[in-house]
Amino acid sequence: MLTKLYQHILALVFAVDEINENPRILPNVTLGFHIYDSYTDSRMTYRATLDLLFNANHFVPNYQCGIQKNVIGVIGGLSSDTTSCMADILSLYKIPQISYGSFESQANNLIKFPSFYRMVPNEALQYQGIIQLLLHFRWKWVGLVTMNNEGGEHFLQIIEPMFFENGICSAFTERVVNNLRFTGDVFDLMKDTKILSSAFLTSKAKAIVIYGKTGTVLWLASTIKALKMLQWLFPQYKKSAEVKVWITTAQIDFALHSIQKTLGTDIQIFHGAISFTIHSKELPDFQNFIQDVNPGWADGDGFINSFWQQAFTCSVLNSTETMNTDEVCTGEEMLESIPSPYFEMSMTGHSYSIYNAVYALAHALHAMQSAESNHRRRVLADMLSPQNVKPWQLHSFLQRISFNNNAGDEIIFNEHGELVAEFDITNLVTFPNQSYIRVKVGRLDPQAPPGEKLTIDEGRIKWQRALTQVPPLSECNDICHPGYGKKKKEGVKFCCYDCVPCPDGMVSNEKGMKF
Repeated sequence: MLTKLYQHILALVFAVDEINENPRILPNVTLGFHIYDSYTDSRMTYRATLDLLFNANHFVPNYQCGIQKNVIGVIGGLSSDTTSCMADILSLYKIPQISYGSFESQANNLIKFPSFYRMVPNEALQYQGIIQLLLHFRWKWVGLVTMNNEGGEHFLQIIEPMFFENGICSAFTERVVNNLRFTGDVFDLMKDTKILSSAFLTSKAKAIVIYGKTGTVLWLASTIKALKMLQWLFPQYKKSAEVKVWITTAQIDFALHSIQKTLGTDIQIFHGAISFTIHSKELPDFQNFIQDVNPGWADGDGFINSFWQQAFTCSVLNSTETMNTDEVCTGEEMLESIPSPYFEMSMTGHSYSIYNAVYALAHALHAMQSAESNHRRRVLADMLSPQNVKPWQLHSFLQRISFNNNAGDEIIFNEHGELVAEFDITNLVTFPNQSYIRVKVGRLDPQAPPGEKLTIDEGRIKWQRALTQVPPLSECNDICHPGYGKKKKEGVKFCCYDCVPCPDGMVSNEKGMKF
């Protein structure tokens, strides 16, 4: 279990509790929920989706006899793979599905997924933001780290032509394998991963774009830790990873697996990272809500014991699984004491999306039940009772939904079923105790004029401590000084050049001039 993601469950419970206690939304109706784990496996995702819709005790699709639950919508998943598998089934029954993850734009196929909505802007906006960010800091020699899957290849197919059009070159491309096993053994890690290439270890690229998901950060942190432990095998390492500016996309959270505590994996290698993150705001009472969480806080929570044991390295009495430790959990451990890579008290962007998704379904159901046409009210009375609501009936209300959440943000979908919103630009600031905070340093606004969508406050950015210049240069070559000009190198990318003396009569007092 990745303990950091347990907050997603808490955000769901928090939203449902707020709605059920609010007499102005769905009066006389109580919302409930079921939580299923996909285990990041497509077969399990299909099975869990069918279990949710039909009889979980006997696996018989389309058989609902004796089932009390009335599913009006589904929230999930986080990854594009999980979401797509869910949509294959949910779209057949026209059940509203609201994803809270950000993923490749081909998932925006309303013919294939007519019942699909998402609580994040279209990913194409991120591509534009990455280019504007690189141009803002004049980073022309850039490394790329992607997942080794269809989504990663799609990203490369889109971003590399955009690089070329804007005079940017990719210095190298690292593809991260899927489904890593965190055994705590460095040599197991080396067998399960392709160790970082010499291109990465020796590259002059200071800016590296990471596209993928949270597992990409897990892999990168562990691999760099392995390199540091085995510097005698990799003399070219020379702390190269410690002087990078990491640029991450919205699907990525800076999370570590509990096993990585024993490895001593250091989150501080990501200090100074600049991230595109799902826009979020602090919600009143959320931190107060999670401070009451403990192993006995709620009946039916099948995740709390596993979370508690891994988060605090102790064993919960009467738990079906136990930790290899003599320490027994008291239940009075403080969530505030957990470092940020393992759990956050502040609501993350993905948790904020889940919170808004619950409210979107509730407001759609409320609008449906509050139809004001007097001549239809009598006819609709029975049909619109909670027991008789059909999920497909919510679509016309979801498509027109518009409300302000409790943090003051407007929630509205565009014609493609995507949330009309911006991305936050955040800067990761780490501390010696392996915790961190994320500081908002800008925004990516789709409503802004072309060329002005990205705004950055450089004064708020905390850069990687080992950098000798900030913002750093990220070019294939050093800048040519006055009296020298750029001459293209044959057989290499156009970003690379030689600095050669200017011919007589052609001396310039400007840097970086071309012949």
